[in-house]
Amino acid sequence: MEALDVLLLFIPLFFGMAILAAVASERVVYRSGVVGPVPSLLLVLPVLFYGLYTVGMRPLAAGNDTARYVMTYGNLDGFRSAFITGVTYFGNTELLWWPLQSVLKPMLSIRGWLIANFVLVFGSAFLYYRLEAKAYKLSAGIFALVFMTFFLVYSGNIMRQALAIPIGALGFGMFMRRRYLLAAVLALLSIGLHWSLIVILVLPLLKLPIFKKNFVYVLVPVSAAALSPFSVEIVGWVVNILGLPEISSKFDLYFAGGRQSHVAAIWMTANFWICSTVSLAFLFFCKPDQYESQSLHKYVLLFLTLILLGVENADFSERYLPFILFVLPLMIGALVDRIRLPAVAKNLVFFGFFLSLAMLVFTAASSQYTLGYSL
Repeated sequence: MEALDVLLLFIPLFFGMAILAAVASERVVYRSGVVGPVPSLLLVLPVLFYGLYTVGMRPLAAGNDTARYVMTYGNLDGFRSAFITGVTYFGNTELLWWPLQSVLKPMLSIRGWLIANFVLVFGSAFLYYRLEAKAYKLSAGIFALVFMTFFLVYSGNIMRQALAIPIGALGFGMFMRRRYLLAAVLALLSIGLHWSLIVILVLPLLKLPIFKKNFVYVLVPVSAAALSPFSVEIVGWVVNILGLPEISSKFDLYFAGGRQSHVAAIWMTANFWICSTVSLAFLFFCKPDQYESQSLHKYVLLFLTLILLGVENADFSERYLPFILFVLPLMIGALVDRIRLPAVAKNLVFFGFFLSLAMLVFTAASSQYTLGYSL
């Protein structure tokens, strides 16, 4: 993948979004404005093509986990042996990921598989936004902006989790809307794709009456940050209750094994500050009782709490950053809507944030290493 090709795709994407924001006569971000198919396609299609190239067409030897995914996919030899193949070559123990990939292997080459996985993540993100955006009077089309954040890079590295997150988020939303059977199916599917989604089993607790109080949404994550020095004991206690060997092994690796993290300290990363600052601002300024659904507030509460609880353990905290990045457009949209500005000015603020973030992602050394290009 040539850096010039990536740049040639990024430049029109960047200026196209800027023009869309500046000339829009209505609030294209919001359902109350003119949110027809044309503005949505102008937003979605360029991001889709950009993602297909940067993620789907990344070099097979790109940095971090790509090479191991490619090697494991190449060694799949049927549905029955897929789980053992995944354990042997990749080292993961999720029950569904490699068996499901083995179904695709007879139909897709390695390159086709990488492209198909990005399309699945992209489409799953749309399904979640179509459900959740209505409560905040936002256009579902803003889901594309998820892939202008570091979530794009995660899609090319942590492939299992990148697909599990939108599926789990959709299950989260369905549960909050009392569609319990579908929520259970989606939750189990997401856990089968990546163990990090096991935390959504606490969903019934988020239905407790205490979560009808606005102050709880700020108090809980702040308290989690204060308790972060005791995260080993707290997480260890939960792991012992679950009693799952696969989760216990993850705990031993990240908390008890003295593993050296590739992240020196989580608070030294841009992602941490983007996610924690926007999330806290959203929970504080966008009061849950002002919206027809509190599903997004509870989702942000859960994953921000985990990030701040694990702030002393960079690997654990970083594991949950993509969950917040995934809903960043919804939070920014809700926050910007509270600003008393003309419609076009709101567009400029909203898109300006994501254009700035896109530049940060595009030029970051970690993005270049993970997606296999060099500026």
